[in-house]
Amino acid sequence: MAKKEKAQHPVLKEVQVLDIHGYEFTVWSTAEGPIKVESSHLSHPVYNPDKVQKKVSLGRSQLMAEKMAKMAAMAKTA
Repeated sequence: MAKKEKAQHPVLKEVQVLDIHGYEFTVWSTAEGPIKVESSHLSHPVYNPDKVQKKVSLGRSQLMAEKMAKMAAMAKTA
């Protein structure tokens, strides 16, 4: 019987991860770096409740109420 060749393990190296919010950290990875990610544990609101960003989009009911208020104001001036 022929000897089995040992399976080659992937080479791990330290890679820098860049967050779109400007946070940087290093991880061990087989991928070439730097790795760019949209969010990470440093910027995600689930892991950082004190850094929660306010939501700027309005709900449909708020948008409709604002539209109706504008229409009512225009009707009063006409």
